Amino acid sequence: MTAATAGGAAARAEAGASPRTTPRTTRIAPSGARVDLAVPEVFGPLRWYASTRFAGPRTARQFFLAPRGEHRVIPTHVLPGARERRVALRGADAVLFEAADRSDAALVLVGPHHEATTWFGGPAPAADGLAALLETFRFTDDPAGATLVPASDLLLRQAGVSLIGRGDRATLVARRAVDALPTLPDWAGLRLPGGELWRADRLLDGPASGLVAGTVHEWRYVLAGRSAAMDLVLHGPESGRPPLQLTGDQVLAALGELDARWVG
Repeated sequence: MTAATAGGAAARAEAGASPRTTPRTTRIAPSGARVDLAVPEVFGPLRWYASTRFAGPRTARQFFLAPRGEHRVIPTHVLPGARERRVALRGADAVLFEAADRSDAALVLVGPHHEATTWFGGPAPAADGLAALLETFRFTDDPAGATLVPASDLLLRQAGVSLIGRGDRATLVARRAVDALPTLPDWAGLRLPGGELWRADRLLDGPASGLVAGTVHEWRYVLAGRSAAMDLVLHGPESGRPPLQLTGDQVLAALGELDARWVG
């Protein structure tokens, strides 16, 4: 991992020049935290997802959160012909899919705007087990994001909370700064208005690595501020897309406008 460097844009950031005004939006993370984001338009529009893990006695479960409707591919593409059970909850539905051969199953909590999915890696739980699982979590939906938390934090610990923006041009992952701290370099990065910036190698195979060599797609960009840390990947030839027509200085200028504030 190397500190990001560039010419004029770096000097402007170090000098404390004010970045151009970038529209801000507020999203809700699965923990209920509010995340205030400024994402430059050059990175394209993002569709928001999230993930979180839970651990406790006899419980270890991960949920993936997505815009409502994405679970419809489960019985058609992921588990073709899966059996379906539906349970009505307050403000949401629980939909259980089980493969015809019982090799895998998924539970989806579906709200008005978002859904949360967990996979079992085997047969679906029986009715009593499903009822107990549904009583373990509280799912609350909102246009700005869904909250999924333990019904009792005495029994379960929530971890691995991340907010994920995906678009044609980029993928952005935001986490609490304290959670990201163990993965950050122990040397100083470049100071930007939104925090400290590093460039990180991407884990690409040989052919894909060759496609992005010497371009802005060669790196992951890691920006850590006081309350949030972000990991940005720019999509290009390695993912079957045309390269973004951006220079290193232009990417750095855009990163100077990137910002996240994690509250809660």
